[in-house]
Amino acid sequence: MEAVSLPGLLPVTLNVIVYQYGKVASTSLVTTFNKMRGVSAHQCHFFGEDAFRATVTRLCNPDTNDYFFKHSLGQLAENLKAYRLYHRKDPAEDDRCIVLTVAREPFDWFRSSMVQEIEGHIPALTLSLRDRGVESMDVEQIVSEGLTLLLQRIRGAIDSVEGGIDALVPAKRRELDQLIPFTDTEDFEAFLFILSRFLQPHWWFRTQFSPEFGIDLADMVDVGAGLLRAPTEKSDVYLARYEQLEAAFAQLLELENLPRKNLVRVNEGHSKQFAAEINAVFETEFAADLKAQSRSEITLALGYD
Repeated sequence: MEAVSLPGLLPVTLNVIVYQYGKVASTSLVTTFNKMRGVSAHQCHFFGEDAFRATVTRLCNPDTNDYFFKHSLGQLAENLKAYRLYHRKDPAEDDRCIVLTVAREPFDWFRSSMVQEIEGHIPALTLSLRDRGVESMDVEQIVSEGLTLLLQRIRGAIDSVEGGIDALVPAKRRELDQLIPFTDTEDFEAFLFILSRFLQPHWWFRTQFSPEFGIDLADMVDVGAGLLRAPTEKSDVYLARYEQLEAAFAQLLELENLPRKNLVRVNEGHSKQFAAEINAVFETEFAADLKAQSRSEITLALGYD
């Protein structure tokens, strides 16, 4: 199979799949890669047949709110394209593919996630405040008080199991309504969804990344500048730490013999609606204590402890 070169277009010699759990500057990475000659980049948040089944199940669930339905639906086609690209058979000899993932300190990731996705979470925060006179609150107050209660509940969830975050398996999460007060079942279900978001960076590598590529974080070799690498039968797989992303990106370009290029900045969170209210909650002493308690195998493996 030969690489296709259409009139007026440069042939692609390197495909980059940016596979990550979101809120880790993936759009900046993909945008920058796609400005390079001979490089084509694709980003995806789920990869593998089990992940696609779970996504379709969520899309078919009428209880999935409109915000997250639209986001998941929009990602589905692009994720399928990336998956098919990675698993294609008999690519041209000079048409390579690499995978890049990014890890971020989990508690800071959760704060950024709330800033980016607050529109989708406001209905759940409203549910949690129904016995606190939510009808008389403006949206800013719902965000502030709802997030404060949310962090308290998350702390209660972590404290409820011996072993903390690593022991909060789905079955244990289902028992939390016996330990933490909720206004009703709808409130509890909404909390479980946000709790799964909080746990995502702690669990993603063991449940999504490692099963798909057959790589444990312990298998990856530090190649400098906050960048790790492991080979697979299909491609090299890289992991960059978000906190060192500029340096890690530069190191990746050097290792892949690509020209030096600065990362394009897009979709920055400080300009998002309610960012000030959210950041104020995450800057409290209680939030700092919760962050200190939010430790897991992943935070230890990646040096975030």
